[in-house]
Amino acid sequence: MTQKEMIEIIQQHHPDINETAIRKALNRAQDDFAAKTKILRVASNNADTTVTDQRYYSLPPELLEVKRVELDEVAIQRLIDRPIKGDYSS
Repeated sequence: MTQKEMIEIIQQHHPDINETAIRKALNRAQDDFAAKTKILRVASNNADTTVTDQRYYSLPPELLEVKRVELDEVAIQRLIDRPIKGDYSS
C-alpha cells in the first residue's frame, strides 16, 4: 500500500485532518514501529573520533542498542563486569 493510499483511507474516516498532518503521523508511526521491532540497523564509522588510551566514550542519545564494535576491522570485546573500583580512566 502506498502512502497516498493510506492518506486517502485516513481521510475517509477523518475528513477534517489535512494531508500534511496525516503524512507526519504516518512517518511517526513508521519510526516508532522500526524502533520497537529493531528492524533498522545503523552503522557508524567514527574512527576519527577515537582517542588513544581512552576506555569509555559517551554514546549519542538516539543510539538504541550496540550489537558490535570494531576498530580497524578488529572486534572489540564487550565489557561484561563493572569496571574495577577506582578506575577513573577516560
